[in-house]
Amino acid sequence: MGPDLNIIVKNAEDIKLLLSSNKVNDKGPVYRYIQEILGPGIFTGGKVWRNHRKIVTPSYDKKSISEFERVFNVEAASLVQSLSEKDPKHTFNIYWDVVYCTTQCVCQTLMGLSKHESQNLKYLDEVMKNTQSWYGSMYAKTTKWYLQIPPVYWLTGTKRRLDKCMKLTRSLTNEILETRRKVLTRTRERHVRCAVDRFLMSGELTEEEIRQETFTVFTTSQEASAKILSAVLVFLAHLPEWQDKVFNEIQECLGPDGDFVTADQLKRLESLDMVFKEALRYMSIGPLIQRTVEKEVTIDNGRITLPVGTSLVFPIHILHRDPQYWEEPNKVKPDRFLPENVKQRKPNSFIPFSSGPMDCLGRVFATAIIKTSVVHVLRHLRLEADGRLEDLDIQIAISVRFAAGYNLRVTPRKLISA
Repeated sequence: MGPDLNIIVKNAEDIKLLLSSNKVNDKGPVYRYIQEILGPGIFTGGKVWRNHRKIVTPSYDKKSISEFERVFNVEAASLVQSLSEKDPKHTFNIYWDVVYCTTQCVCQTLMGLSKHESQNLKYLDEVMKNTQSWYGSMYAKTTKWYLQIPPVYWLTGTKRRLDKCMKLTRSLTNEILETRRKVLTRTRERHVRCAVDRFLMSGELTEEEIRQETFTVFTTSQEASAKILSAVLVFLAHLPEWQDKVFNEIQECLGPDGDFVTADQLKRLESLDMVFKEALRYMSIGPLIQRTVEKEVTIDNGRITLPVGTSLVFPIHILHRDPQYWEEPNKVKPDRFLPENVKQRKPNSFIPFSSGPMDCLGRVFATAIIKTSVVHVLRHLRLEADGRLEDLDIQIAISVRFAAGYNLRVTPRKLISA
């Protein structure tokens, strides 16, 4: 990748071993390009990642998520309202409605803002609209060696785009931090402190680190959640039989009415969980992750030794489509996550949120937003799409997404019944 030699580790058992090893506890060199925007920390690694993660982890635990349920339900209902206004005959990219929903969820929970405060952030809309483009520029610099040559980096416009990104993200983060600081000067007590409060009150971060980690928490939570939720909805639109299964399951387990969905209720929705996991398999959050060997380690039952300084690539997208673990891996089949099918498969062949001490911090948070939103949407709307799901082109970059967008149609269920 560029000038850096990487060893690709494809065996599921070796991947699990290495990601769990204390000898491989640093991100790889490609993350230095993301550090230009986010700095060293929770997502990009470096010496401070462990302490910073420890500070913010309580905002992602199950107790905090239960406190966030009200926001998730309110914003999911708002998503339904915006989708209900669409023309039933018009195909549209649902991502832009979804990302607004997930962004509001993040602002009103992890960022600690009220609905009014989050709606009035001056730079929020521009950041939402440009995030995917910025990630694309970062990924391009990572994988195209010539963009690592300064004159080419400038002449192609990549530097200009990323400089704009840094300016806007700093402005947005400053808005958020200013709002939270005002609140903290009035009261030091909160039942559940948001992630931003924990950074501000820890006393362990510099001002620049607070800004960088605040934006890291913001963007990795709202943007990734939006892509996964959009993918699940597109899957359901293309798989009407599974949409019916999930809808009927909601009706049976949660009842025909109800405006509030809890974590306990979500656990009972087994069909929804299968579709969710198949979306994560088919559309990996991160197609690959990279680590650096800090202490010599062996794999392949001791037959291969990886020396200090080796860059390792774990190709999650390839692992999730490896025919030795998955039957017909390029087909969408949610029933591959039926309990009897899962038992026959190596557990380490499915790692959508990575594994080990550097796994995805927001996995429970994102799952709660996604499943709550799907329940609200299916209660009120029927999803439709044209063609075969497997024929949709995907784009593999920092994350995996549909190249032409997350396109579908929605019809209010009351119109169907009428």
